[in-house]
Amino acid sequence: MTRQNLLALSIALLMLGGVAGTVPAQVEDHRDIEYPELGEFVIPQPEIYELDNGLKVFMLEDHELPLIEVTARIRTGSVYEPIEKTGLASIMGEVQRTGGTAAMTGDQIDDFLEARAASVETGVANTEGFASMDCLKGDFDDVFKVFLDVLRTPQFAEEKIELAKVQANTGIARRNDNVNGITSREFNRLVYGYDSQLARMEEYATVAAITRDDLTAWHAAYYHPNNIYLGVVGDFDTAAMKEKIRRAFTTWERGPELELAKVGYRETREPGVYFIEKTDVTQANIRVGHLGITRDNPDYFAVQVMNEILGGGFASRLFSRIRSDQGLAYSVGGGVGSSFAYPGVAGFGMSTKSETMGEAVDSLMTEVRGMLSEPATEAELERAKESILNSFIFNYVSKSQVLRQQMQYAYHGLPLDFLETYRANIEKVTGPDVARVAEKYLHPDEAAILVVGNPADFDRPMSSFGEFETIDISIPVPPAEEIEIVDTPESRAAGKEIFSRVVRALGGDDPAATSAVRTKATVEISVQGQSLSLGQDFLVVFPDRVFQALQTPGGEQIVVVDGNEGFVMAAGQSQALPADRVKKQQEELLRDYRTLVRMVDNAELELLAAGEEEIEGAACEILAVRFGEVATRFWVDAEGKILKQAYQGVHPFTQAPGAFEVFFSEYREQDGRLIPFVRRTNIDGNEFAVSTADSIEVDPEVDEGLFEKPAA
Repeated sequence: MTRQNLLALSIALLMLGGVAGTVPAQVEDHRDIEYPELGEFVIPQPEIYELDNGLKVFMLEDHELPLIEVTARIRTGSVYEPIEKTGLASIMGEVQRTGGTAAMTGDQIDDFLEARAASVETGVANTEGFASMDCLKGDFDDVFKVFLDVLRTPQFAEEKIELAKVQANTGIARRNDNVNGITSREFNRLVYGYDSQLARMEEYATVAAITRDDLTAWHAAYYHPNNIYLGVVGDFDTAAMKEKIRRAFTTWERGPELELAKVGYRETREPGVYFIEKTDVTQANIRVGHLGITRDNPDYFAVQVMNEILGGGFASRLFSRIRSDQGLAYSVGGGVGSSFAYPGVAGFGMSTKSETMGEAVDSLMTEVRGMLSEPATEAELERAKESILNSFIFNYVSKSQVLRQQMQYAYHGLPLDFLETYRANIEKVTGPDVARVAEKYLHPDEAAILVVGNPADFDRPMSSFGEFETIDISIPVPPAEEIEIVDTPESRAAGKEIFSRVVRALGGDDPAATSAVRTKATVEISVQGQSLSLGQDFLVVFPDRVFQALQTPGGEQIVVVDGNEGFVMAAGQSQALPADRVKKQQEELLRDYRTLVRMVDNAELELLAAGEEEIEGAACEILAVRFGEVATRFWVDAEGKILKQAYQGVHPFTQAPGAFEVFFSEYREQDGRLIPFVRRTNIDGNEFAVSTADSIEVDPEVDEGLFEKPAA
């Protein structure tokens, strides 16, 4: 037989199943196909032991790849924070790594790890801290030394603390940008209670109160070997690794026994209807629910099956009925949640068109109530259990995942055979079990209902649900710089005199005659060591309209504010400016001296002389100005030129608060007015922008089309 004939025969046999007699019989229904039994799922077991100093060690060899991973869980957490320093744990966990060690700065550690494709990370969550490292087997000794230094002797460099605080403030400033984030955050706070550690939020004031001493004291209080669970997984020999661990930790003495923090939360259900107004969205976000259960609850497995039936997947009641049948939501789901150190949240949620908000709430509540009145069918029960068991294996596809799970169970006091018994516990859940836990843990008539959205577009008012409470999510303003200003008749009179010089310098006794100013400038921006040159076209139409076009490397960006509304355009697309951004822009206008001089006769304008100071060699009088809630200070020379301005503002990139200083120079006389052509802006002492005007036009012809929002 030729080679070609042999090949043809081989292919034919392959298509026929290899040999005669192996072709399966035809079946009429796919459910009649018989499958061989799956092999037993065996979960690898780590070796667990404890050093004399109390360090708990978990080891699991994995020779599939030449990698080693080390993970530490530290008995600490943000639940230990003093309320006036909320954010301390998070900043400590970040700067523990970025702030360097006695041997290397944080930046040097970055370079060291990058050259080895390795990582060392740290952090602190609600009820635990963590530190981890990953590296190639050949780099283990060198990287492990850095990991140990970061874990034991972090230096908490001041500049990295300040950077972390800036990032924290940025997060505060942007926390209301995402409607899903607002909904989840505020619903959890409703469930746990606003007095709970779990409901606390970082604020500008709490972040400002955090010092390096706080970080070093935190580390000294909690980072001891008897508070640490250490896991090692990867390509190593257990005996050799045990010796390395012993040598590395033997000199670290046991610390005092930690008194575990009690996590407080509202233990009684408080039903109610709550609303958060967000006018810049087209959908209503909805959450309903109450307190859930802890992971060690004996009903945990039956609850998982119930959750799968009600809201766990594509075949769940919530998904199939509310999404597929009624078309009210793209995504809907939920369940009775569980956690380790405290109960989880039993929450059910969805997003729907604003115009179907009321219908969606009704449908969601109907399905949750239906879990109590409509028992799970046998088909639902089997499908739910099958779904859970089929996906179970994907949670433990690597030995690294298994090790982390075992450490987590040990850390929280769960039995170490939790994984091994999971499958059997799910399989033995019955229909009556599901009915029983539904009755026990679902309380739709005692649930909190939260709706976030634009009430103008709702299909019916919030009052249709009964009495409701509006939740205020406004962000507290950071404490202003304390400046002693004496308010006396003399300081008020002197303030008016200083201000009159400013008015004269800007063109006489009728500054209100100026209706608009257009500036075309080149702006040099400096952010975190990066420089950027932009072209700017900035038009102010008094009292409350702004048009700005920026020429950036990524194309033109346009921002328009017209009274209480605004929009932004980029790449041919436009979207509305959030109301808080519009408000901030209007506050900036009220700090603009060109706006303030138009209010010279306004009774709300407060003017106080606040001392004297030289600016670049020129004697200046300081003028403190307040209009409503907006305050600023000007340094005015003898001619009425403003050489400096200072105020608390909002960073245009991060949206975080900052101390602004604006220096005005290159004054030129134009049409009888003294106008500065250069502005240098510092934020928190760092140079942010230098704007050099190419042209300044007073009372230009205004194209009203600039303020028209493009059609959708």
